[in-house]
Amino acid sequence: MTDLDPRAAHLHHLLLVDADVTHDDVEALVRSHYPQSGWVAADTMALEVDVELTGPWAVGTAVRRQMDAPAWLEQAYLAVCPQERSGELPEALKGLDPIMDAYPFATPQGRELRTLTFLHAAARRLGGAVHLAGTAVLLQPDPESAVDLTVYAPAYAEVEPARAAIGRDDVVLDGRTRRSWSLSMPAAAGRIRVVSERHPMPPLALAGLPWVAPGARGYEVRWIEPDTYSTRGGRLSISQRRVRSGVTSEIERIAGAIAGLTGGVAVDDDGFIVALAGGGDGATIGG
Repeated sequence: MTDLDPRAAHLHHLLLVDADVTHDDVEALVRSHYPQSGWVAADTMALEVDVELTGPWAVGTAVRRQMDAPAWLEQAYLAVCPQERSGELPEALKGLDPIMDAYPFATPQGRELRTLTFLHAAARRLGGAVHLAGTAVLLQPDPESAVDLTVYAPAYAEVEPARAAIGRDDVVLDGRTRRSWSLSMPAAAGRIRVVSERHPMPPLALAGLPWVAPGARGYEVRWIEPDTYSTRGGRLSISQRRVRSGVTSEIERIAGAIAGLTGGVAVDDDGFIVALAGGGDGATIGG
């Protein structure tokens, strides 16, 4: 593995991961967001026009010190993409997106923004970090912050079979129309809501499944957390993180039950497929 050059490290967007992350792990995530991606060299994947991801590169001590990165970040994937920027970040949007906050006078757009959004999502999934080109900003998204799941399925489940699959006595019906419904139940903090409705644009990660089309059936399993659990401007306490972990486990259990009932596939909010115990036939797809 070739050492990452300090100048290249400063000038490019980087996905930084630990030694346990494999080339296959990264490739699976790339293909989830870029179904048409492909290898153009042994260490380079083309994501879209003029956008490539190269690596892994070894992150040495000097580069880690330059980026003020933790010692466990040992590998880097370097993104080659055109710099596409718009104007200054509006005051009302400051503090909402760490990527935009890093470029307050020339915010990324187009291919550059899509690349950065993917790198940030991949870092959350892999427990890594993103270095933003030309800055001293290193983003380390909380890997446990992706709580919500959506099950996409070829089959429609009526309310009562879904309630039975969830297996709780405290599930209440919030609302129902002809082919959509919403269930909710208490969580350790806040509530959990399950919403069945059509989704105009299923995630790209499911593009290879024969039943996936615009308007596919989706079952959203979401945590309606109290305001005190918002991480904007701060971090959760240890006790709050424990509660969130318990809610995440329950959401995974419920999503697995819905997937098993409908033959569906669970996807997180970053567009990556999640393997769940008790899921349908599609729930073990990689990525």
